[in-house]
Amino acid sequence: MLLVVLLTAGGCIKITSGPAPLATGHLGVYKSADSGLSWKSAVSLMNAEGKPLAISDVSVNRIVMDPNDNLTLYLASDKGMYYSFDGGESWQFAQLFGYVPINDIAIDYFNKCNVFVTAGQSIYKSSDCLRTFSEVYFDKTRPDLQITDIATEDYNKNVVYAANNKGEVLKSEDFGKTWQLKKSFNNPIIQILIDKDDTRIIYFLTESAGIFKTTDGTKTWLSDKQETDINNDLNQFPESRICRYLVQDMTQKDTFIYASRFGLLKTVNGGVKWESIELITPERGVNIYSLAIDPKDNKVIYYGTDSTLYKSVDNGKNWAPQKPPTIGMVNFLLIDSKDSKIIYIGGKGIKK
Repeated sequence: MLLVVLLTAGGCIKITSGPAPLATGHLGVYKSADSGLSWKSAVSLMNAEGKPLAISDVSVNRIVMDPNDNLTLYLASDKGMYYSFDGGESWQFAQLFGYVPINDIAIDYFNKCNVFVTAGQSIYKSSDCLRTFSEVYFDKTRPDLQITDIATEDYNKNVVYAANNKGEVLKSEDFGKTWQLKKSFNNPIIQILIDKDDTRIIYFLTESAGIFKTTDGTKTWLSDKQETDINNDLNQFPESRICRYLVQDMTQKDTFIYASRFGLLKTVNGGVKWESIELITPERGVNIYSLAIDPKDNKVIYYGTDSTLYKSVDNGKNWAPQKPPTIGMVNFLLIDSKDSKIIYIGGKGIKK
C-alpha cells in the first residue's frame, strides 16, 4: 500500500507518495503522426534514478493541451497527474498529488504557469508552473462529491468554471479565490464546453439529463423556457439525453457534433436543431466514449468505443474502423491544434 501524506503550509498543498509505477499494461497514451495510420506508445516516464519506468498501466481521464503550446500536455488519470513538454515523447509525474485520481486539468490562456486541477472534492491551483499548489475550493460536507470538470476562458482571464457530480455549476470571477453556485441540474455534469466564438456561451453536458446552455455566462439558462431548451429537438432521438461528449467544429460557427447513447448527432445552429450522423453500427448499438473533429479540416471525424476507433474523411458519410492500439476503451481523443496529423489516444481500463 502507498502512504499518502498531506501537508498544508501557508495555503499550499504538498502530497508525497512512493515511486512511480512500473509498466504492467497497455493503457496510457498512444500517439499517431500520420492521421491514425500508425500508432506508437507515448508512455515513457522520466525519473531521477534512470530506471525504465512507464505509464502504460494508467487509465486516462483527460489529455489536455496547453492552448498556446502544442508540445505541452497534461494527463489526468486514475493514478495522478502527469505532464509532458515534448508532445508526449516523455512524461513527468506530478509528485505533489501522488496517486490521487485526477478528473480534469485547465490551463490559463494568458499564463501557462497558471494551472487548475480537480481531484475529489477539491480544486487546486498552481501559479508557479506546478512547483506548488493551493487548494482554492473544497467541499468536505459531502464525502461522495467529485469535481468532474473545470474550464478557463480566453477572453476574461479572471473567469473559471467548474462542475461536479451533483450537477452543480460553479463560477469564479476572481481566478479561483472565491466561487459561487450558479445552477444545479440534479444530474452529474460530465463536461463543460465554452464556445470558441463567444465565451459567454457555455454548454454543460449531464450524465443523463441532456445538454444545458447559457448565452450570458450563467446569468440565465435556455432550459428555463420550453421554447429555447436545446434538449427539445434531442427528444426525437431515443436515449440522446444520455451524454458522452460534445465537440465544436473549429472551422464553423455554432457547429457541434455530439456523442450520446443514441449515437452521433450534429447541429449547425447551436443546438436548436439536431440531425443524426449515420454510423456503421445501428443507433444505440455501441458505447461512444471519445470524439474529435480535425481543427483544420472538419470533414475528418474520429470517435472511439470500447474496442474500435472509427474515422471518417467525408463528414460522417462513410466510416473506416480500425483496432485501437490500447487494450482498454478509447476514452479520450485529442488532435494537435497546430498539426492535425498528430493524434493522441487515452486508454482506460474496462470495468468487468
